[in-house]
Amino acid sequence: MGLREEQKIERTQRILDAAAELFGRDGFDHVKAEKIAEEARVSVGTLYNYFPGKTEILMTLIAAENERLEDIGRAYVLDVTKPVADILSEFVQQYFDLQNMMLNKGLWRKGFAISFADVTSKEARRLRVSDRALGEQVIDLANVLQSMGLLRQDVDCDVFGATLFNNANMLFLDFTRSENTSYQEVTHGIDTMTRALVCLAIPPKEANR
Repeated sequence: MGLREEQKIERTQRILDAAAELFGRDGFDHVKAEKIAEEARVSVGTLYNYFPGKTEILMTLIAAENERLEDIGRAYVLDVTKPVADILSEFVQQYFDLQNMMLNKGLWRKGFAISFADVTSKEARRLRVSDRALGEQVIDLANVLQSMGLLRQDVDCDVFGATLFNNANMLFLDFTRSENTSYQEVTHGIDTMTRALVCLAIPPKEANR
């Protein structure tokens, strides 16, 4: 990698880091692009060379957070001594673990609204791609568990894994849209509903573990 490319990557990261800090502290609507540039130690012109505006910066932050969750999923260590419901609930919930999130509820709400308003933007597409990758990780885990005899052989793991992820993702989306739902309530809901779905897919001998 050449020096110019390294400098570009470094400036991009400075802009993203500055924006994440300012958005989290002051709220998306109250942060001006000029303030992001100042915090990132770049000119406003440079910022606009990298991003068309702060909307694209936020969507890049959200997509990057999802992609970081992919890395967490890949690093997961399967412990088959645990009940299957524990394994799948633990795996799905790591995507929504507060410790793994850099962005707050309000920023996720804003990001979802932007992505729904303009589904053709490259940032919205990037978010959808990373969402699919997370769902595929759950599907892959379900297939592994089935190959070990820990899920019923008549279960379609592609459908089952996608259902687990999509259900949890929808609960998180509802959480971002609600002023009253707490983080503890949404994670409890994800855990409870994941376990209920898993109970339908495990062999009788596993249900008795």
